[in-house]
Amino acid sequence: MNCKICYTKKTKSVLSKQEILDFIERYQKVQKLESITFCGGEVFLIKEFSQLINELTDQDIFIQIISNGTIDRLKEIKEPNMVNLIISLDGLEDYHDLNRGIGNFTKSIELLKKAITIGFHTEIFSIVTKENLQSIPQFEKEIFQKLGKTVEITYHPRKPINYLNNHPISNILGQVRNFNFLSQVEVKTLLENKKTFPPKNLGCYQIALMSDKQIYACCEGINAIGNINTDVKELINNFQNRLINSCHQNCLDCTEPDFVCGFKDIFSKIE
Repeated sequence: MNCKICYTKKTKSVLSKQEILDFIERYQKVQKLESITFCGGEVFLIKEFSQLINELTDQDIFIQIISNGTIDRLKEIKEPNMVNLIISLDGLEDYHDLNRGIGNFTKSIELLKKAITIGFHTEIFSIVTKENLQSIPQFEKEIFQKLGKTVEITYHPRKPINYLNNHPISNILGQVRNFNFLSQVEVKTLLENKKTFPPKNLGCYQIALMSDKQIYACCEGINAIGNINTDVKELINNFQNRLINSCHQNCLDCTEPDFVCGFKDIFSKIE
């Protein structure tokens, strides 16, 4: 969609269905998996994605899918009650479409309605900038009116400019005009009063397998703890050591203490 404020580098590398299933099988022999989250890019662009989800729910693994909600393949998923569908909506329609393209707000709302009817668990993920911060109450009201029910919304402050300029992997600033960054006070207030990402107590604790086959101890990690072929016990040991070492400095329950999703300084001020 070429969202104006996207900060992630997109690559052409894609893990095959079998590569993912093989890794999960190896992992399950060491540590039971209760849930898996898929995010992209747009995961519904992947040809075998629905079949992958079906094979995993057959194993009683609960699935979370983060999507922009513009590609409708919901009927291909056999067990919607085993899937939490998280749709990105960046505020009111005009503002969302300013970032993601005209007409995409309506597409995403219609897909959410269908998902609710079919029986998916549903959530909304919403990026907050200085321009849409004050419209959050109106946004929540309109979502309730359009969907006919309360859907949980997780708010994500736009990454701080210093983070975007200095991140050693992403390093993409994106458009600033109309999508300005929140002040530290505004971010702190949002984190204290709304459900947010990163979570207030951090502790995300995610083994994150990327499309280039590298594995991180955080979905936005900067230092790999292994790759798709690394022994699973070694991966878990590397993960635990990363957390222990971070706590020797200033424990924030985060495996990437230098970044903390871009909000390290703010988290230290939250009571």
